[in-house]
Amino acid sequence: MDLAMRFFAQSPFFQDLDEHNRQRLAQQAVPVSLQPGEILGLDGDPCEAIYFLVEGRVRVIKTSAQGREQVVEELAAGEPFYVVPALDQLPLPATTQAATRATVLRLARSDLMTLIQEHPAISMHLLRHLARRLRTLTALVESLSLFSVPQRLARLLLENTVASDGHRMTQREMAAQLGTVREVIARTLGQFAEHGWLRLGRGSIEILDAQALRQLAATGDI
Repeated sequence: MDLAMRFFAQSPFFQDLDEHNRQRLAQQAVPVSLQPGEILGLDGDPCEAIYFLVEGRVRVIKTSAQGREQVVEELAAGEPFYVVPALDQLPLPATTQAATRATVLRLARSDLMTLIQEHPAISMHLLRHLARRLRTLTALVESLSLFSVPQRLARLLLENTVASDGHRMTQREMAAQLGTVREVIARTLGQFAEHGWLRLGRGSIEILDAQALRQLAATGDI
């Protein structure tokens, strides 16, 4: 309960709750520990709860019938997920998987709906969250629809391929992030290296010409 109390006291979603209601909320929330790679919910499962990420990273994934993965979003500490199915009562829209060791708080859907009915201000915080998620998904659709794999990979390399916890993205993770397959990523990285834009090492990528990558990301010209 101490973990839940600390989280809800700091979360902007519940800043309008008084101490008594935060304590009640903390009593309802159940901490869940996840190991790297552990699945929390599967695409198509019924939605029984909303989750809040306390620490670690969680990936939101869509998978094709052939097993190809697309990382829709990677969540950071403080973020809620499964808000949409909790509200519309439809199945989970994607699979959630721990990218690292992670801790989440599970709040039953019925408790969430009671909380919203008793404290309508929370609805506005959730709506702002959904608006941000919509913008993220719109940007993802734009990237997948309008930019080539080399452009998307150049952007990813420039933005960051090393997480705050020190984890370096593998080629498979890059492929899932960019909506392609590992072989295409490996071939494209090889092309970048041939142009002298980067140096490939064992498990490492060193950018040598960031300006060339920025030009590619903007124009698509190699």
